[in-house]
Amino acid sequence: MESVRREWKYFDVTVVVVLALLAVYACLAIHAATAGNHSANVPSHVMSKQIAYEVLGFVALFAGAWMDYRWLRKAHWWLWGISCFLLVAVFAFPATMGAHSWISFHSFSFQPSELAKVAIVVWLAKYMSDVEEAEIPDYRLRKQWIFLPIVLVPFALTFKEPALGQALVMIAIFLTMYSVFARRGPYAVLMFFVFAVIALGVMATTVFTKQTLAFVDLLMKHRILKGYQAYRILTWVDPNFSQDKYGYNIHMAQTAIGSGQLFGEGYGRGVLTSGGWVPNQWTDYIFSAIGEEFGFVGSALLVLLFLVLCHRLIRIAQTTSDPFGMYIAVGIVGMFAFQVFENIGADMYMSPSTGITLPFISYGGTSLLVNYFAVGVVLSVGLRRRRARLQTQFETSKGRLA
Repeated sequence: MESVRREWKYFDVTVVVVLALLAVYACLAIHAATAGNHSANVPSHVMSKQIAYEVLGFVALFAGAWMDYRWLRKAHWWLWGISCFLLVAVFAFPATMGAHSWISFHSFSFQPSELAKVAIVVWLAKYMSDVEEAEIPDYRLRKQWIFLPIVLVPFALTFKEPALGQALVMIAIFLTMYSVFARRGPYAVLMFFVFAVIALGVMATTVFTKQTLAFVDLLMKHRILKGYQAYRILTWVDPNFSQDKYGYNIHMAQTAIGSGQLFGEGYGRGVLTSGGWVPNQWTDYIFSAIGEEFGFVGSALLVLLFLVLCHRLIRIAQTTSDPFGMYIAVGIVGMFAFQVFENIGADMYMSPSTGITLPFISYGGTSLLVNYFAVGVVLSVGLRRRRARLQTQFETSKGRLA
């Protein structure tokens, strides 16, 4: 009991304060986006459900922190296998809004892709830490083929749902963790690939706009992309594309953000938000409600909270001596960072809209609970970093004596 008390002295209170502030942001934004919206798509009792999810989320947060994260190292295959099984099982349930993304029982629904993202983080952390802890670490590419099925199987199943945004998060998780793991040659290959993708994205939306539109149209004709996915990309490439139909959502979201200007219209006074003019504003486009009602200042404060959260989690990764815990923290940070950039960027035409929710802000149950638990696991790494450091020192001294 005494050792447990000593460990909890290292609990990062700043993370909890940031999450509490994000929870306030979420409740205010969701209430603003749904209070005057009489659409049938708005969930019933949306605010009472969101508050309940927030309470359960903090329970999941402290449960993840209390749990010894090293247990996940033993269960990495189980987590990955169960998540893949659920990703297959989801196709046996009716589609919701055109996607087989949820397993539903009466009023309960679960999104397996959220669990799959965490499962990928745990599996990659296990493998990468095993390599680093080996007596002679082997970073050769031919030893890393196992990464392909581990990432691509859940990616393909999620893409098939279709849930392009969630599938892209899985790739972002892998690239983030691999950028820390890779050495020399592999790292150079990875960086070349990342910069090539960024360069292609910039050129596609500036220099080769017509060619990009034709290529996306080709992908849609061959059914590689769903129609709505292709139209989202087309809207990103050409902001004037079909503003009255396919580009309506993102056009209205950007208009709402712009109308907020510096200090916002005021809470409950946003014309587009209170009038329900932005579709799905309580989920995918929640940032537009914040931008309209709280303006640039309120939006910048929200981004600052995300930066503080990521900084504290990165700090935990830097200060632990356990490679497994370090990679867990890196993967979770990569997951959050990509989702925040993609969600906010989509509202401002910086990236294509892919249906990714804004972590801790958008309405939802599964995503909120999984995100809170994921942060709790990183806090668990921070709580036990002193024990991990002492264990590392002991094993090092034992090896020298041998």
